[in-house]
Amino acid sequence: MQERSPRFQVKLQIVYDDGNAFMSGPVVDISETGVFIETVMPLEPGTAVRLTPLLPEETGLFEIHGEVVRKNDYDLDNFFDRTPGMGIRFTRISDDALAQLKKMFERAKKQA
Repeated sequence: MQERSPRFQVKLQIVYDDGNAFMSGPVVDISETGVFIETVMPLEPGTAVRLTPLLPEETGLFEIHGEVVRKNDYDLDNFFDRTPGMGIRFTRISDDALAQLKKMFERAKKQA
């Protein structure tokens, strides 16, 4: 079993596009290999998405390709037990985008 990449809680909005619509949601946590986005309308596992993190500083926009691997449906009875949303595994990320993420993780570590 593969070890999970370290996850970082960062205050960040992310725009995602499944080919039909653009949506956005807050990032719950993010790593070098994937992201969990809070949303009451998660996409189905297997859905390919393009992600654009809206970074706080002027680093320029970049795109990451991913695939939905897990979804937590919105459930009023269990809302406080688990955040509604979806886990997305990155399938294609440029070296530049990865470098931007790593910079963000370094800042998150310093602020923690």
